[in-house]
Amino acid sequence: MKTTAQRIIGLIIGIIDAILLIRLVLKLLGASPENVLVSGIYSITQPLVGIFEGIFAQIPLPSINAIAVFEPATVIALLVVGLIGWVLQRIFGSH
Repeated sequence: MKTTAQRIIGLIIGIIDAILLIRLVLKLLGASPENVLVSGIYSITQPLVGIFEGIFAQIPLPSINAIAVFEPATVIALLVVGLIGWVLQRIFGSH
């Protein structure tokens, strides 16, 4: 049975991962950063993704009218946040 702390951690990590996943999809689809929603998502997630930028190069993808990019830093951020959440849930579940 999950403790309250584990549920809170799971909720926070789930929200962060969902926002990072939205960023990944927006980048893959070549969403315009001039759009308010897109710009907001990019701004919110930049502190997490920025840590991992430069590890791998961004890969431009052919698109019709936009510059679509596969951003490995976002994938790494998703994995690291998920791993941190898993570790925290293990720590708080051991009581």
